[in-house]
Amino acid sequence: MEQSKPGAIKWLDWTDEAFERAKNENRPVLLDISAVWCHWCHRLDRDTYSAPDIAEYIESHFVPIRVDTDKRPDVNRRYNMGGWPTTAFLTPDGRVIGGGTYIPPDQMRQVLRDVRSLWEKSQGKAAQEFDMPQPESILRGSISASIIDEVLGEIANNFDPIYGGFGSEPKFPNTDAHELALLKYHYSGNREFLKMVKLTLDTVGKSGVYDKEMGGFFRYSTTKDWSIPHFEKMSEDNAKWLRLYTHAYQATNDPFYAEIAHGIIEYVRTWLSDQQNGCFYGSQDADEDYYSHNKTERADITPPFIDRNIYTNWNATMISACLEASFALGDMSTRDFALKSLDRMLRLNYKQGDGMYHFHNGGPHLPNQLADQAQTARTLLDAYEATGDSGYLRSAEELMEIAIRKLFDSEHGGFFDTIADPNAPGLLSKPAKPLDENSVAAHVLTRLYHVTGKDNYRRLAEDTLKRFMEIYSQFGFMAADYAVAVDAFLNEPTTIRIVGSREKTQTKGLLTEAHRVYEPRKVIQMLDPQTDQRTITALGYPITEPPTVYICIGTTCTAPITEPRQIAVELSKMVETQIRK
Repeated sequence: MEQSKPGAIKWLDWTDEAFERAKNENRPVLLDISAVWCHWCHRLDRDTYSAPDIAEYIESHFVPIRVDTDKRPDVNRRYNMGGWPTTAFLTPDGRVIGGGTYIPPDQMRQVLRDVRSLWEKSQGKAAQEFDMPQPESILRGSISASIIDEVLGEIANNFDPIYGGFGSEPKFPNTDAHELALLKYHYSGNREFLKMVKLTLDTVGKSGVYDKEMGGFFRYSTTKDWSIPHFEKMSEDNAKWLRLYTHAYQATNDPFYAEIAHGIIEYVRTWLSDQQNGCFYGSQDADEDYYSHNKTERADITPPFIDRNIYTNWNATMISACLEASFALGDMSTRDFALKSLDRMLRLNYKQGDGMYHFHNGGPHLPNQLADQAQTARTLLDAYEATGDSGYLRSAEELMEIAIRKLFDSEHGGFFDTIADPNAPGLLSKPAKPLDENSVAAHVLTRLYHVTGKDNYRRLAEDTLKRFMEIYSQFGFMAADYAVAVDAFLNEPTTIRIVGSREKTQTKGLLTEAHRVYEPRKVIQMLDPQTDQRTITALGYPITEPPTVYICIGTTCTAPITEPRQIAVELSKMVETQIRK
């Protein structure tokens, strides 16, 4: 149970005992889904829940349960009613009666009375229930490039040609859509997609959403022109912005994009990371007054609260972004810290046979979340490509095998977000298959297939992608990550294999250049003659001096390369050949 001030609401955690109490007392549940970084959640506490009469009424007639959305993504996915805070009213067995988001005091007084009256009149029957979509059969037919084209069409149709981004206010990052647009430009030469990415990044990097004093991005803009931010800073958002600015810098060589990427890294290094031990923190709270001052003035003001929990999926996303940025920006200290953080996260949140737990706070909590397994597996593959250490590859396979065993739907295809407990309260007893997390899982499986040659990974990736062929269009441009996974599945990767000792300076130079170049479909393998003799022989590569790079797309390969600067030249020729086809 969470601590409460005297006379305040005594919030309970989401537990079987809390719902058992609601049943025993025949009371509805008031579920508050909140977040430590959420401005309107704090306002709800100050404006509404702090009113003595409201607190007393809730304590007398409801069972109050509070959930932190970052710590319980499974609850949030099933009960969120349009944002944070979410104020949901449930039956004692967890079915939905109704609800909303922020509710001011006078309205809350009326809502509480209405819900209580409805509850008493209905004798416990829910007025409304949100059903999770039920699994469907795997679709017949093949995955087509038309999926990618359709999502790109949605990106073009919804793009704001004046300020960049999508739609009107409030404006959220939607970096995945820009990643897909940049990928399309790279492989088609269509500069309209590059213009979209550049307009957004040029505008956002000079806007109020980017903190020019201390670096880093605020969560979203309340205005169409990105000028007035909502002042939370989230680890996940900054990781995705870092990745996009890094890719844009690789694709264009525009120094402004490198400048913003450096600014994100500096902010994260200073505020959102444990530099001594490794790992990244979750978020920094919103504080409009604090951010209205310049950097010097802020030094004398207490900074906004930082959530120092170690969230697995957000750490994984940030580690991957830092690995990519380190090569593009020539910043090996960022690479080293990313690897240090990955190793620590595995020590904190991994358990043999269980896989990754969701967050660490005095110990690991909440196992069996698909996002944690898939995102960490993706990061382990990135670490394998960044170092050539096959231990990371083995760990990536192990995590995905756990996810397949525990969460894959072998009958209908796709992964469940977590293990549905039929005895859990309400909607937690129902399975869910989120498109975004399944897209990551499918992409990881495709990458594993290309690295290991194991056909089972490709089959599982196909079954996962097919599961969403009929519904992806409902997500519009927000299905961009799904389209990227489809692109990876349909197209031959650009395989860059480096044969040479991992300890040699020449090998490291070739590896750095292979990572520095923007090539979204690339798969990098560093093969050391000391440890990878069998693989090198199977591929038919000679072991020569100096270390050598072999680049192939399908059966088309370049001549052996020994000079780092030739990698970009040869890759450019190969891509141009692909475009002309």
